[in-house]
Amino acid sequence: MLKKLMAKLGVGAAKVDLQLDRSGYRLGETMTGVVRIEGGNVEQSISDLSAVLMMKAYVKGQEVRKAVQLYPVRSNFTVQPKPAVQEIPFAFELPEGLAMSTPSIQYYLHTKLDVEMALDPTDMDFIQVLPPEPVERVLQALERLDLRQKQDSGKLTPYGQEFSFFPATQLGMPLKELEVIFFSAPGELKLLVELDLATGFLRREVEYKAEIVVPQGLLQPGQEEELSRFLLETIREYANNPSAIPYVSMAAYRQGQYGHHSHRGSGMGGMIGGMAAGFLGGMLLNEMMFGDEEMASEDDMGGDEGDDGDDGGFDFGGFDEEL
Repeated sequence: MLKKLMAKLGVGAAKVDLQLDRSGYRLGETMTGVVRIEGGNVEQSISDLSAVLMMKAYVKGQEVRKAVQLYPVRSNFTVQPKPAVQEIPFAFELPEGLAMSTPSIQYYLHTKLDVEMALDPTDMDFIQVLPPEPVERVLQALERLDLRQKQDSGKLTPYGQEFSFFPATQLGMPLKELEVIFFSAPGELKLLVELDLATGFLRREVEYKAEIVVPQGLLQPGQEEELSRFLLETIREYANNPSAIPYVSMAAYRQGQYGHHSHRGSGMGGMIGGMAAGFLGGMLLNEMMFGDEEMASEDDMGGDEGDDGDDGGFDFGGFDEEL
């Protein structure tokens, strides 16, 4: 009797440990592994075993957490006393439109063992959300051009996740900063870019927006130098002759023309970080209006991830002036 009472209080109770096969997965991949349950001092009835993918982000200097996806694992089963151990395999699909992991955007799986009439054992495991291979190749190509990512690179904007670069060497153009948001399209990768150029006698910075369409052929293995050359030539042409930049409809991007379709074959969705920017923007707007009670908790699985409304005036980065 004493053992059962202590188990209800969490002493000598079952333990849960989620174990991932890898520490990181690309967008479009499936997370796999096992949930390991060690029996406690007594037999315990489990009503539910689940894991929640959580996102922790730092926006405007403030930490916010948001439940991204709930993954049911098993329900209504019994855990036998130790030394009994159960290993339950799982396969969790990463949602489309997630932002990639950066120092300011982190993900973890919060695993919960719902024990009837007792304290619930939990587990937390951080996971890296890696870029799709085409995006990774472009990031590597920009690095080969000595374009270095800024400290706040990877922040969220209403259009998606924005990566910011500065030239570490002279590239033969008046470029001060380059900001890039990625979109996928059939057979190509679209880059919505903002070029901050030093112009005139006083070297005043002027911002120009442009679209760079990367052909699929340049995103294949063995095309690294050609990809870097293509990006350098395109960026240099726009920077040295901004009046010739083709018109870019920011409204089309904002309205999701490229934003939420899915291309399973390419392993990535249309807008990189679009879903994350949507539900974080909505949550911060609620907090501004209603206070801290609107901050999401690990049990909050509200359906606001598709919020396309106003961003409440928050500074989401270099593309916000078009809202």
